[in-house]
Amino acid sequence: MFGLESVVSSGSLRFVVIDGSTVQEPGATATTYRLHIAIDLINLSLRQVEVSTDKESERLDHYVLESGDVVLIDRGYNSPKSLVPFLERGGHVVLRYNPHGMNLYEENAQGERVKIDWESRLQTLDKQAGSVPVCLCYRNQRVRGYLHAIPLPDDKVAEVRRKMKRRASKKGHALSDKALGLGEWVLIFTSLPPERLNTATVAALYRVRWQVELVIKRLKSLLAVDQLRAHKGCQLAELYLQGKLLYAAVVEKIAQRRFPHDLMSLDGTRELTAWRPWQRVADDIRHALKACFPRVDRFASDCIKSLKERPRKRKLQALPATVLKWLQHSNEPILINNLGD
Repeated sequence: MFGLESVVSSGSLRFVVIDGSTVQEPGATATTYRLHIAIDLINLSLRQVEVSTDKESERLDHYVLESGDVVLIDRGYNSPKSLVPFLERGGHVVLRYNPHGMNLYEENAQGERVKIDWESRLQTLDKQAGSVPVCLCYRNQRVRGYLHAIPLPDDKVAEVRRKMKRRASKKGHALSDKALGLGEWVLIFTSLPPERLNTATVAALYRVRWQVELVIKRLKSLLAVDQLRAHKGCQLAELYLQGKLLYAAVVEKIAQRRFPHDLMSLDGTRELTAWRPWQRVADDIRHALKACFPRVDRFASDCIKSLKERPRKRKLQALPATVLKWLQHSNEPILINNLGD
């Protein structure tokens, strides 16, 4: 069996982590734009970022993927329509499986293909980790894969049940015993055979998917990608997003050149995360831009013009005319009527 370190460092597979994030226009509470993000799992660098509207769902079609790529994805990608064409092209997936979102099949004793009832199927594992050969179908296409089932520790089971009940309560739904039973397992679907990635390795590999969440956090916290300054549909909004992503690519490239690769990548002894290097490089770029582009007086009027408020029915507040008159004649005494003794 291959361990996680030997598989990652062997170069026989290319690991890509995919996830999405959202951006809201000023004053909005719902999604305005979606960012579809793919990173290289070895050096944790941005491989691809696509911008779409909120109408676009999460699917593999957003990304440029090749044969030999192993894609780590979450439950949002449980769609045979998206998965099967990629797997047919020679790609592989490590997917957090959602039994309610996608069906998997196996052959019975008569050689017939039947849908798997995971509530009863997991009982045969007797709360032990294991893998089940399965088949993923889309139209007339069939792809073989493996479902790795990992039971949660007792303390984690209680925590998961609390979260499931809280989520169901918010939506006004009642939780079934079947749903609670499935919540006691971590289910991971993969197209790679157990001889290459066993259950323990698949579980460890999927946990590393958290790195893409950290990349998204850096994009938002350090580079303010999510602080959109224009409204949906405006060309300025798309220009702002694309400019920020270009800025992120520049910051990342400079950080990779400035800091040793083996101190930051997952195939070495990590001593650095990308957080502080990105912060240092971003600060340097901002300071350099200010130094290279000092204020020029002849551009001041154009700058002020671009910063002016847009025309509106309600005028901006100003001092009352009487007060302005007093200010204009500030050297003259102001008469105050004596209203009482």
